[in-house]
Amino acid sequence: MNTVIKASCHCGLNAFNIAFATDSLPVSGGLCHCTACRHTTGQLMASYVGFIGVPLSPTSTSEPADLSNLTPYKTSSVATRWFCSKCSAHILWEYNNTTILEPSWRIAVGSLQRTEGIINSAFHAWIGDTLDGGIADHLISINGIELPRYKASATSGEVVPAGWNTLSTNATPDADDRLHAYCHCKANSFYVTRPSAASTAPFSPYPDVTHAQNNTPDEITLNPSDEKWWLRPAGATQPTKYLGGHCACTSCRTASGNAIQSWAFIPCANIITTRGDTGEAAPLYLQDREKRPAGLRHYKSNPGRNREFCPTCGATIFWWGEERPDLVDLSVGLADEQQAGTRAEGWIEFWKQRISFEEDAISRDLVR
Repeated sequence: MNTVIKASCHCGLNAFNIAFATDSLPVSGGLCHCTACRHTTGQLMASYVGFIGVPLSPTSTSEPADLSNLTPYKTSSVATRWFCSKCSAHILWEYNNTTILEPSWRIAVGSLQRTEGIINSAFHAWIGDTLDGGIADHLISINGIELPRYKASATSGEVVPAGWNTLSTNATPDADDRLHAYCHCKANSFYVTRPSAASTAPFSPYPDVTHAQNNTPDEITLNPSDEKWWLRPAGATQPTKYLGGHCACTSCRTASGNAIQSWAFIPCANIITTRGDTGEAAPLYLQDREKRPAGLRHYKSNPGRNREFCPTCGATIFWWGEERPDLVDLSVGLADEQQAGTRAEGWIEFWKQRISFEEDAISRDLVR
């Protein structure tokens, strides 16, 4: 007997029925921190689980699904990732080895419409790729049970402790004090500079990660005192970092295929990209079609809410709101881990008191 769960992306262009063997539930899956997962999705971790057979049509329990609205991207000779061509949600992972007759499939956990009783996030894998432990240091246990932290694959057996870090011996900081970032295919490659006088120019309401919208009065969230909350340490005369946080909102989840999206809030003046019209290095500009970096594709996820992604590998790159076009959210999983570790804590100060829109989380065990 099978249990069928629906999966879909944010824009609704792709929807599937996914079959799991009922007697195998919940399916144990890992939280992957490998370099390919991070730079292909833009996330600090990714989670996929295997299922029975192939992706099915959303109106059938036997008919194979149409994958024509997904873009395939190979990250190895045997692995192909499939993401929505319109909204960038990573949905499927296909493993095709010449030693097996049929490909095997995995589903991105964030694309499932229900995970309770279906998925059990049981371990962290490929911590060694992060150099600093990655988001595993922010997600040490689930439901009171500490997750094993495998340095490589779960079958490797080698476990590292919380707080594991090899930055001092393995990282190579940028000589010009820049934080480099890139998507897996390198169509989008740019760098971040330290806070400057220009970093104080934007105005922005407070984000949900610091001021929960569901219980904070508008007169507070609108930031009437014009606090430059994205510059850290807070109140410093010469800030050196930017605020970062994790988000569990439905839009982030279904537009990425990941249950947790990690952002850093950075002024456009401090993100140096390649202009689409001249090819010159310049501060990020997203509103002008000609000046925009050529490697980005735009998706309007909600009125006044915009997302930018790589149309080749599907990595989430930026989020920006029309009320603060000069301050964008940068997807932290793009950071060059060889330079600063995946959390890039020499540049980003993570807000740990709250996960943004944690009330929306479909995988409640990840935000408790």
